[in-house]
Amino acid sequence: MSAVLTNTSLPEPAVVEERRCDHCGNRFQPRFQAEKFCCSGCRVVHDLIQSGGFGSFYELLGRRVLQPATQLDPAGDQLEEIAEAVTAAETDRPSPDSPARLTLRLGNLSCTACVWLVDHLFRQHPGALRMSSDTSRSTLTLWWNPGDFDALEFVRDLHRYGYPASICRPGEEEAPQESRALLTRLGVTAGLAMNTMAFTLPSYLGLETGHELDRLFTLVAFASSTLALAVGGSYFFQRALTSVQLRALHMDVPISLGLIAAWLGSVAGWIFGVKELLYFDFVAMFAFLMLSGRYIHLRLLDRNRRQLWAREREITTTHRLGGNGDRERIPLARIGEGDLLEISPGGMVPVEAILDSDAAKFHLDWINGEPEPVLYATGQRIPAGARSASAHPLRVVAGHGYGGSFLEQLFAPADDNFDEHSAASSTHPIRKYYLISVILVALGGAAAWLYAGKGAASALQVLISVLVVSCPCALGLALPLLEEILLSKLRKHGLFIRRHSLWSRLKGIDRLNFDKTGTLTEPVKRLTDPEAIDRLAPGSLAALRRLTETNHHPVGRALREVIVARQGWDPTATSPGSIEEHSGKGVEFTEDGVTWRLGRGDWAAGQPGDACVFSRDGVALATFTFEEAIRDGAVEQLRRLRGRGYRLRILSGDPDAARVASTAAKLGLDPADVHANLTPAEKAAFIAADHPDKTLFVGDGGNDGLAFEAAAASGSPATGIRAIENRADFVFTGRGFHAIPLLLDAATRRKQHIARLFAVALLYNLGAIALCLAGLMSPLLAAIMMPLSSLVTTSMAARV
Repeated sequence: MSAVLTNTSLPEPAVVEERRCDHCGNRFQPRFQAEKFCCSGCRVVHDLIQSGGFGSFYELLGRRVLQPATQLDPAGDQLEEIAEAVTAAETDRPSPDSPARLTLRLGNLSCTACVWLVDHLFRQHPGALRMSSDTSRSTLTLWWNPGDFDALEFVRDLHRYGYPASICRPGEEEAPQESRALLTRLGVTAGLAMNTMAFTLPSYLGLETGHELDRLFTLVAFASSTLALAVGGSYFFQRALTSVQLRALHMDVPISLGLIAAWLGSVAGWIFGVKELLYFDFVAMFAFLMLSGRYIHLRLLDRNRRQLWAREREITTTHRLGGNGDRERIPLARIGEGDLLEISPGGMVPVEAILDSDAAKFHLDWINGEPEPVLYATGQRIPAGARSASAHPLRVVAGHGYGGSFLEQLFAPADDNFDEHSAASSTHPIRKYYLISVILVALGGAAAWLYAGKGAASALQVLISVLVVSCPCALGLALPLLEEILLSKLRKHGLFIRRHSLWSRLKGIDRLNFDKTGTLTEPVKRLTDPEAIDRLAPGSLAALRRLTETNHHPVGRALREVIVARQGWDPTATSPGSIEEHSGKGVEFTEDGVTWRLGRGDWAAGQPGDACVFSRDGVALATFTFEEAIRDGAVEQLRRLRGRGYRLRILSGDPDAARVASTAAKLGLDPADVHANLTPAEKAAFIAADHPDKTLFVGDGGNDGLAFEAAAASGSPATGIRAIENRADFVFTGRGFHAIPLLLDAATRRKQHIARLFAVALLYNLGAIALCLAGLMSPLLAAIMMPLSSLVTTSMAARV
């Protein structure tokens, strides 16, 4: 059931000047004058780097931007999985004297500075032998002496320094199969192109080679170009044939046409002795250049995805408890009805289940947008996708098997195959008209020469030369380069494009729909009076640090953010094992006869109400109130987007209509465009009923999957959960709202740059075709003009 909200407009807050985080470089709006970091995690990592003597890291980093350090401690089940892999690596060695070896995926591993820091951390540990890193694939391979090297402690170090590690599963160390196959084609074609050029060059230079030697050189050039056509050209032939069958003309069609025409014409010229038709070198070099452009395109998309995958958690296993107390890690697919499962702190309930432990709280924001954790009693049903807010493992009984469940559908691999070649395959009317025009001009020119009595050989030379010089060689190289530069710049702002076809779908967007919790608001609530932390005595502050250090409740996380941001990180404030959790009330610990509590006022200090109170021996020391924090810059950016003609709308699953109305009022949105308490199907229905082909939807929860499918384009803030991010066209990091305007502006600039490239390519084609029609084009001139046009357009692309 949905609710349309009404509210009164509130005055817009003053725009605060943005800063760059001293650690990650992302932009943020400071909440107090001395704030230099976008989050507590970045401050912790910065302090660790400086105190550890690694300050040179920031000099090496320069102006590069990292992802915010939000995962400083590995999840319990994630660390356990790594521990199992470490044990296997130390056990399964070829010989007792051989070192252990393990490959990890490493989030944020993006540049030389990162490799330098990780290497220094690695060498600090006894027993470390060597490491090998690959920033393009975000992988780290370690070799160590078992018994001397503590691999798990090194993994904890990586997390503390902002590099979350996870197991690199089989096949993830290697490049995708298509990229590897294309690289092989590219290498073979490059060698054949060089061979063809070497045996063609003497004729261009006017060297006397003798009749027999000249025939031999031509034979070698023919053989090399034919092999280059078979190896390199076949890649485009297959795709061109598929596009024609689908009645969608794309760049592979003119590329294929030019290659075939040049090769057939060269064979005809060789047979009939017409040197003006010998384009063997063009065939080989053109195939090489086009493969180079395509490989650049696939590689940059793969790099974007791998950098995202390295920082995402892939939820594939859980723990099943046996009747005799044994504990077994099993794939989610093996969950059966009645299985007793263990849910780690912060872990996700994989299927609808019944709580077997004592009463505990679970986060449902990922499911329905509810920002507050919900208390469940023993025996109560918990929905699939709920995340534990407890600091201790919980037991649940599976209500049904994993097959056909909500999470199985959500975690199913996203089908990205349709997008692999979208840079070349997106249909555009210009390409159709261009191809038809080239064919008509070539045929018309040949017919005109025949009509003028110039002979069949001359007419054929005009026909082939037009088809050859009008191939989109320049665009085939310049467009992938333009894309790589653009995506690289967006990555520096924390914006990752997952699907290239997003650009074509953004052209008609004029409606922006948003989920609320975690999308327009920050994932962590904000303390309304942060100065309350500053007023605490040192001993009290130390106790509060211990109570919040490993607290998964939103209140604990919010307090820890403020404590670290204002007071810095204290490495001695690790949470002791004596912390006791009282579900629905709070947490406490007793030390030296003093009891410290953080929780509901009536429980912590005997105060009425639901306010959060921090107390010592029942005496309140501070009362904390919290509010949903609007993302940095959201108010100003939404105002600008509204001024540019975009229609803005909130589609929230949060059942609290008043809370959604309050957020919408702060953002200055029209009450008629604000909807609360929506089911996933209702979100999708709202989009489907109002020009879905013109709608961009941004959300971050499992309940947003149907909305993602209904909208023309979709995005998600970084959640760290691959199942969500896989379904979005783009992902953005940081606590700001900069990504949406930046993406829309980038789409506009990209369109303008492509228009300029097309204009230059058009001028080149007009000049080249004029020379062809006049009978002045020769293989030598074509060999000069082709790389020259590519140089001009790639230089233009490089200036983006």
